[in-house]
Amino acid sequence: MMPTGWCPGDRSVTGMLAAYPETSCVRIFFGPGDGLPASAWTDTRLRLAQVPAHADVIVSHKDPDVDAAAFVAAWQATGRTGRLILVPHHEPEQQSGGDPPPATFRRSWTRTREQVGDHPARHDGRLLLAVCWTLQWVRRVDAAGRRVNDWRTWWPTHEADAVDLVLGDWYPYDPTARNPFRPAAYEDPAAALTVMTELSAETGSPWGIAEINHSRITKAGGFGVDLDPDGSRCADWYRRMHAWARDNGCQVWAHFHRGGGDLTERPAEARVLRELIAQEAAAPRRLAPALETLRGEIERRWPGPGRVLTDSGHHADHRPNVRGAVDAIDVDVAGLDVEALLAAFTRHPAAGAWVHAGRGARADDGWTIRPYAGTNPGERRLHLALRPTAEAEQDRGPWLLAGDDGTDAGRLLSLLRDPAVAAQLRALPWQYTGAGLPRGMSALDVLHELLLTVRALGEIVAEQSPDPARVRAALAPPRGDADALAAAAAAEDARQAPSERGGGDATAVSDTDIDYQVTVFEEDDDPEALIGDAIEFDLSVEKEK
Repeated sequence: MMPTGWCPGDRSVTGMLAAYPETSCVRIFFGPGDGLPASAWTDTRLRLAQVPAHADVIVSHKDPDVDAAAFVAAWQATGRTGRLILVPHHEPEQQSGGDPPPATFRRSWTRTREQVGDHPARHDGRLLLAVCWTLQWVRRVDAAGRRVNDWRTWWPTHEADAVDLVLGDWYPYDPTARNPFRPAAYEDPAAALTVMTELSAETGSPWGIAEINHSRITKAGGFGVDLDPDGSRCADWYRRMHAWARDNGCQVWAHFHRGGGDLTERPAEARVLRELIAQEAAAPRRLAPALETLRGEIERRWPGPGRVLTDSGHHADHRPNVRGAVDAIDVDVAGLDVEALLAAFTRHPAAGAWVHAGRGARADDGWTIRPYAGTNPGERRLHLALRPTAEAEQDRGPWLLAGDDGTDAGRLLSLLRDPAVAAQLRALPWQYTGAGLPRGMSALDVLHELLLTVRALGEIVAEQSPDPARVRAALAPPRGDADALAAAAAAEDARQAPSERGGGDATAVSDTDIDYQVTVFEEDDDPEALIGDAIEFDLSVEKEK
């Protein structure tokens, strides 16, 4: 799900909700001198208090010396389930309307980080701190096509770890047009938004759109051509932009419903915005396949009603992401072996983090157990989350939760009785290379070389012996009785371990149930061709010696 909505502009939030039901994102702006009032969350005369509790709220402000701690505490006290995305110093690069110089901007970010950077909601992913720039400014180029502005001027390098999201405000810009801000065509989505994926890659933070708007391309709108008098092209462009953003990792999307972006008198574009909002609200909420596998194993190992919960408001991992996947579950630990579950969980390559009883650990921190500063899911709940990648979500590999009933041991024995598996296991010792063997040689290579050496030495002995034929006969392989030896070995094996053969006595062993195959090596045999054969020697048999 990509939360989608609007900035109300000059309209009321309640009026906008009537026009765009199912809105999942609202952007609220506090201008110069407005501060960041905590009371805005509860004063129903103000827009912020009118935002639905489930919706994400992007709150941006201009003033540097605000009480972010009180504002966040008031937000948390409302019990809202949507995320709060807080933007200190909206569009600072504009340097108008009270924007601070770079040094003041950086000090303000330090203040914000000190006030709310370690807030439990931020550890839970429900409070995000974001920078926000106008993309026209970032994309502006000179006559040679070189960018003239550097976003790093307004990047809090010293507080980079506190930046959870990079937001952009998108408006038309075409440097090849006579008026770059009034292009003759709607820009291709990839060309328009690639700047955001580049910023995301360079900063290491995910991206989103805090404002987007495009006036119809008409002469009445100040453009050079009447390209789109009915708005159908703009509506189609808007749909394609939203789809490209969604497919390329955009975390949130808000239309700027003000001025040229006011869609009240633009039915084609308003209809598309309404459709996109409804589309995201109806996006399927599905548990990631990797967690489906884990949930099944947990419920088989520790059955009981309500053992695994997928819908929980304490952490953002329980929300469907832009791929529509939920990447976390909560497990009721009553009667459950937490230590065994965590041992299995942390071995899996898809595992990302766990939280339980005030402690937690993450895969990217080497599973070091630390106090958890976020919202505790409860003493009776264990929070398990995947790595936030599509690869981890799709990993259907088993989590290997062993049961007290020996189910997994039984499965292992069953596998060992599979002739193909048994043959591979018997082949492994002959394929061994490493300590104790000459470099580059396998155990089978060494055995073959020893055989050739013994035969060569035997021939020398035979040549010096008064009875060469007798020596050569002693060295000859036991061709005639190889099958008999193999059958005898198999029968002896069955007699000594009948229970492992599924019960019964040795007489029940079939002709095909042979565990020992004697292979005769000839002088010109290729050792590599023999790897994988079922070869096993019983050195207690004198003739085989």
